Amino acid sequence: MKIKYIGMKRVVLIFLILTVAFPLFSQKERKYIRSGNKNYQNKDYNNSEVDYQKALAIDTNSFAANFNLADACYKQKKYDEAEKQFSGMTNRHIDKEKLSDVYYNLGNSQLKQAENLLSQQKAQDAMKKISQSIDSYKQALINNPSDKDVKYNLSYASEVLKNLKQQQKQQQNQNKQNQNKQNKQQQQNQKDKENKNKGKNESKDKQQGKNQDSDNDGIPDKVEKNQNQQNKQQNPDTDKDGKPDYKDTDSDNDGIPDTYEAGKDPQHPKDTDKDGIPDYRDTDSDNDGIPDSKDPDAMPKAVKMSDRDAQRLLQYIKEQEKETVKKANLKKAKAKKVKVDKDW
Repeated sequence: MKIKYIGMKRVVLIFLILTVAFPLFSQKERKYIRSGNKNYQNKDYNNSEVDYQKALAIDTNSFAANFNLADACYKQKKYDEAEKQFSGMTNRHIDKEKLSDVYYNLGNSQLKQAENLLSQQKAQDAMKKISQSIDSYKQALINNPSDKDVKYNLSYASEVLKNLKQQQKQQQNQNKQNQNKQNKQQQQNQKDKENKNKGKNESKDKQQGKNQDSDNDGIPDKVEKNQNQQNKQQNPDTDKDGKPDYKDTDSDNDGIPDTYEAGKDPQHPKDTDKDGIPDYRDTDSDNDGIPDSKDPDAMPKAVKMSDRDAQRLLQYIKEQEKETVKKANLKKAKAKKVKVDKDW
């Protein structure tokens, strides 16, 4: 990915302007920036960073020192530091072409961070960074609509984000299907276990409704009817909707199915806040003052992308980048245009 850099010619022009008012400071600043540029061109980015810092100690407003310092951080793969440095320059009163370069390199720093986040299996954070890079490229394009590098990176980042979202949606749907199958299998296993232990009392138990599950929520009717708890109301209707709990798949009407709120052992439904009221009958199951219907902590958790899928997406991005660069180079070769590097 190309990084724009303020070269010697532009820096010298800035020095000539500054020397009129501040000859002593300007000479020292020029010395450090020249040294930094030399180290930068020799790929000694660590020492170039030190030189630019010295120049900024003399003149904190030096555009060349600030810009090239951010470039040096980028070259050392300190993408978060480069982002912070470029971001601090976006509110400067500079000409549009320079401002476009700032936004362009800001977008590059954000996109590189996204790549690192994907390698750490942090797909959601990576997509946020890609979105930020897209915004930066758009700002760069607004200030310099003819910059082809900006157009290319904007198109590339947009395509990557689109593919990541599609892949994540497919993965979430697949995980949801797998979870549903797993839940059904757990319920079936539980029923099989109960049926195995029925023995001679099977007919009697059925007649009394001890092993039935009328609403198929995984919680036996005998539990929802409070049959074994003489000190509690029998056949309760928690949400007063005219349908008793053992026939109601959402007994407390909080929008969360009883089968989820009951937990892993429906025979002994979960009671998060230990208040004697199981979660499937408690509209504030964790007693935090926020109704379960509005509490993210009470809602079923979002499906996360697996490590394997995140690695596959990262590999896809890298292969896509190589392929896109290859196509771009072929187009340039056919057009037979001579590329002129920017030196400021």
